[in-house]
Amino acid sequence: MKSKSVLFKICFLLILLISFTECNSPKTDETINQPLEDEIKPVLINGEPRFIIGTYHKPKDLSELKRLAENGFNLVRCPPDSSALNMVGEAGLNAWINTGNKIDFSKDGDKRKEQLTQLVNRFKYHPALAVWEIPDEALWGLGYPGLEFKFYGKQWSEYQQDSILEALEIAIPKKAQGIAEGSEYLRQLDPSHPIWMNHAPRNTLSQLQLFSRSADIVGCDIYPGKKGVNGHNELHNHRLSSVGAYTDIMQDAAPNKPIWMVLQGFSWDLLKLKEAKPEDMDPAKFPSYKHSRFMAWNAILHGAKGILYFGSFTLSSKTLFWNSILGVTKEIAALEPFLLEAELKDKITIEPIQFTSSVKTRFASTLRKFNEDHLLVVLQEDLSQALHVSGLDFLEGKTLYELTTDRTYTVKNGKIRVWFGREPHVLCTSKKYDVVHESQFPIRWDKEDNFPLNEI
Repeated sequence: MKSKSVLFKICFLLILLISFTECNSPKTDETINQPLEDEIKPVLINGEPRFIIGTYHKPKDLSELKRLAENGFNLVRCPPDSSALNMVGEAGLNAWINTGNKIDFSKDGDKRKEQLTQLVNRFKYHPALAVWEIPDEALWGLGYPGLEFKFYGKQWSEYQQDSILEALEIAIPKKAQGIAEGSEYLRQLDPSHPIWMNHAPRNTLSQLQLFSRSADIVGCDIYPGKKGVNGHNELHNHRLSSVGAYTDIMQDAAPNKPIWMVLQGFSWDLLKLKEAKPEDMDPAKFPSYKHSRFMAWNAILHGAKGILYFGSFTLSSKTLFWNSILGVTKEIAALEPFLLEAELKDKITIEPIQFTSSVKTRFASTLRKFNEDHLLVVLQEDLSQALHVSGLDFLEGKTLYELTTDRTYTVKNGKIRVWFGREPHVLCTSKKYDVVHESQFPIRWDKEDNFPLNEI
């Protein structure tokens, strides 16, 4: 008995020793470069995984479409028109088609089924088609426009308010079921192309989940890059980082599905001041290059598998404003090989340095490897604080180039310090992915010299 007890103690100590050794062993390239098992896969376009960079530009000008393709775009909205699809394909782009209410079988089911059949059978074999879309903001559009103001207005009695709530309790699940039935029927007609649903930055999580079950890809539009306009989102956070917050919400609304986020490709004045002349618009209401870059990377670092730009149909890609967006998309497209790779296991540690701040900034990050190169992206989301990155032993002595800038970092003792700046710090072990420089774009829009709608 005594010998067994001694043997047991020896075995127990060996187990502890092995565990301690594993926990404290150096992080080699083999241990760091293990992908996360549960990461959501990118969307397949024509059988190939792609990080989606899309736009709502109208396919009317071939040279315009080619300019978009040259700067990283790979997807464009297209009407159900063969000539438009042909133009998109000629430009080297892919297209998505909105099905309209044909996909909603909750009303006029037989008629809409016939209409959907005709639409899908007409275009499902076109080589430029990549994605079908459910009607934009289908959930929010269910009786919501104007209703919010009226519901909270004094003109409604409590009885009338109750009537509205009761009507929505019936209408929401009915429409969700109708879209689910239409989506399933579309998949029977065309199993080759995924279905995308875009939400408004509104609605409860349970409502979003109910609708999102119909789609293969889910996302929402969020446009915080504006001045003097509030209320586009319902979060306490109205900053640019609300883009990342809504990316998280969409992931909760559609677990295990890829998320595409629709970003701001316009000034609110362009939508609200219909008769205003461009020279009368306030340049400060246009997102700058740095604003657009922040929003794009904020979505990506929160897991988005695609970004798309709304409002682009109001502007030429030759304007200074759109040229700044093209700088963002060109950078992201160059890094697409990394974005298609799985995230590496969380072996590094990032710690904000407070200095005189009361709290630490929130941050988002990603670490990926493509071939022999590594990409590390970190972003301070709230405050301008330095970030201390440790655990980089596998890159010891190597230089990290901060893309779009002239800054470099050398890994020493497995550590680097990313200095101030509430902006994405995109660090790569290779300079060949550095295709854009921030100096190409104005720091701020100037009404006289750098007005956003001036053409290049």
